[in-house]
Amino acid sequence: MKSIIMNKMMVACLAIGVAFVSSSIALADGHTSATGVEYVKKDQINGGEPIKLEYWEWSGQRAKYQEAWAKNYMEMYPNVEIEVVLQPWDTYWPSLITNVPAGKGPVMWHMHGSKMTEFCEGNLMDPIPATAADPDYLNKHWIGFAEGAMSCSGTGSIHTIPMGAMMPLLFIDTDAWTEAGLSDSDIPKTWDDLRDVAKKLTQRDSRGRITVAGLSLDPQEWIPNAVYQQGRFLFNKDGTKANVNNDEYRAALQFISDIVHVDKIVDQEILIERHNGMAGGKTEMYAGFSWIAGLLRNNAPDLNWIAVPIPTPDGSNQPAYGNMRFAVEAVINPNASKAEKAVAWDFWHFNYSNKDLVRDDLAIFNGFLPPYDALLNDAKILADPLASVMAPLGEFGLINDLPQVVRAEMQELATAVVLDPSDLDGKLVSSQKVQNDLLSKRSDWNIIERNYGNSAKMIQD
Repeated sequence: MKSIIMNKMMVACLAIGVAFVSSSIALADGHTSATGVEYVKKDQINGGEPIKLEYWEWSGQRAKYQEAWAKNYMEMYPNVEIEVVLQPWDTYWPSLITNVPAGKGPVMWHMHGSKMTEFCEGNLMDPIPATAADPDYLNKHWIGFAEGAMSCSGTGSIHTIPMGAMMPLLFIDTDAWTEAGLSDSDIPKTWDDLRDVAKKLTQRDSRGRITVAGLSLDPQEWIPNAVYQQGRFLFNKDGTKANVNNDEYRAALQFISDIVHVDKIVDQEILIERHNGMAGGKTEMYAGFSWIAGLLRNNAPDLNWIAVPIPTPDGSNQPAYGNMRFAVEAVINPNASKAEKAVAWDFWHFNYSNKDLVRDDLAIFNGFLPPYDALLNDAKILADPLASVMAPLGEFGLINDLPQVVRAEMQELATAVVLDPSDLDGKLVSSQKVQNDLLSKRSDWNIIERNYGNSAKMIQD
């Protein structure tokens, strides 16, 4: 049986003329509020007394619309001050984990799916109150809830909502593509195709050094997609051990090794820049998740690009196209004062009950498919170039957000291969041990990859 997310994705596919068969779902139940609870403006908030809330974010591009949200809310309630504070990713999470239990830190912060296990375990997120959202409504009409991606494992409690669904895509600089004499027929479908066109796009100086890479990627994102594409799950059935020492994982790493050491179409310095390399004109193609569209639109507005499906080993989307992930939105500090939490949840409710905000700021701006079924037939969504590419792939998007400790170790493994391509098998054995040691520190990481609707087509282990 296909999961609810697959059925919802198929509705989107039908809306743009893709020939999928879908089970019907009711759209929005006539609600005007996306959370299932109407937002009602109050005569005053916090009894009219001044109150200040700090809202943490690590992305400058998201901070721009969050500041607009805060401005709109503060105009409605002049006694409230909401400050959006940018914090660097590396210190963001250690600071929260240290300060929140002590009753310190921000009242609100932008959350990340890879951190849910630790924050659930530490009771570091306030549950969404019934006054702000109806859990049954979210479960029925939003993606991610029925699959368990939004809940603390074993509790069913919910603390955040998804911004939308993102899938891996190949971003192409169309000006460079044309200058290289490439056409639509050259858009790569397989891994070998990708390597071939990347060679044609790579630019070098008179000494043969790469000045513009033909292709770049985030190795930590490439590995899960590439392994899933070959039919291998990343973890065992109960999510307690990692599947690393196998042919599929090896092939994923071999691709990274080959583009660096054999094809020489990208170097370590450009790889380190990840998506920023394309925004800065240092790479002509980038394989990464759809959220990169928001960064390119914001940081490289003059860049002409398209997004197409990422290539697969043989050009087929089966048994899996790649990893489907949910970016998640703001959560509230459970140890903030009663007054702070009341205002924070009111601000949360004011924003996320607004369908236009969910569509424009959360989904389209960030390069996501909308998380809310009432938006799947919206004209803006149907016209969006990313949604039209991702929707047909939804049936073969495998839902899982890796634990951060595993993501970090994947990056370490890929970096080791970039620096030294020898003894790949030994590196796999070593990394599997490291990943299993990390996983053993908790009994439940809320790994949900086996909920994939096409699990029967995957390698059974």
